[in-house]
Amino acid sequence: MTNAPRLLDKLVSLTGIQDIELMEFSLLKTLTEFINPQELSILKLDKRGKPCYQLHLRQEKYEILSENFSLSDEIFTALDIVQGTKQSFRTRLDSGSMLVAWHVMQTKSQNVFLVAVTSRELTKLNSHMIRGPLQIYRNFYDVLIEAQRDQLTGLANRKTFDEVIQKIYNEPPPCTDPVAVERRTLVTRDNASYWLGMVDVDNFKRINDTWGHLYGDEVLLLLAQLMQHHFRESDFLFRFGGEEFVIIVRTDTEQHARRACERFREAVENHSFPQVGQITVSTGVVRMEPTIFTATLLDRADQALYHAKKKGRNRVEFFDDLLREGLVSITEIAAGEIELF
Repeated sequence: MTNAPRLLDKLVSLTGIQDIELMEFSLLKTLTEFINPQELSILKLDKRGKPCYQLHLRQEKYEILSENFSLSDEIFTALDIVQGTKQSFRTRLDSGSMLVAWHVMQTKSQNVFLVAVTSRELTKLNSHMIRGPLQIYRNFYDVLIEAQRDQLTGLANRKTFDEVIQKIYNEPPPCTDPVAVERRTLVTRDNASYWLGMVDVDNFKRINDTWGHLYGDEVLLLLAQLMQHHFRESDFLFRFGGEEFVIIVRTDTEQHARRACERFREAVENHSFPQVGQITVSTGVVRMEPTIFTATLLDRADQALYHAKKKGRNRVEFFDDLLREGLVSITEIAAGEIELF
């Protein structure tokens, strides 16, 4: 059993982490010492009740799943029963193990659950020791989300962009937390390509000049909502400032990336914005490579965006297409050499 000083140390460690994913790793590691489960997961369901994220711990190995994964009927039933309650739900599996589920919290877009598979019934002391870390997780989740979000749109901000790039390339984060080390060595993710798109609202200055900044802000807010609706949970959406947005599309092929960006462009074009009416967006896209500086990727996406504007706006242009056409050239930019927006 974990003694009180050790428990306090664990909780202090949990509150010192400034990254949601690392905090979730630390939470699972802490709870594992309390209940010694066979399996332990943080599960997230989207608004439709579809699984969109799982951080799974089994036999000291972590795995992250973010799309195209399924849950057993037993787990779905447990989540349905426990959702909206403050109590845990437990049931015995055919294997003889116990399945225990907690509804941790509900956010604007997700329901978050903790699911454990144990070899024996949890004691009252076990349950009590789980509630403390879960409450700390809830409290600090809100704090971290607030720090990582753009205040107007609710999308991720520029600071979060840098952190996401770091995670995608699996670079060491700027900390020495042992959980971070475990994360890099023990987590498995399915292979996928990433595409960085720079999105700009066409003629946005005219919107502000004609209708005022209040309507301009409403356009940005509605645009962010369209982005959240038309891109997937596994994609990343950022507001860089003003009318500039950045998307990172996670997909297997260039064709799928094109389809995602075109689908969003068409959705914006066909949407009626209050008072303003129709607006359009232009997008420049580049494939992300771990050997290319982030500053270079942003510069190439910006070049593609420039040509989308030059060709008449309301377009999606890919850097590689422009390269083949001889309209752009490859130059390497070291980190810190440019400052966009």
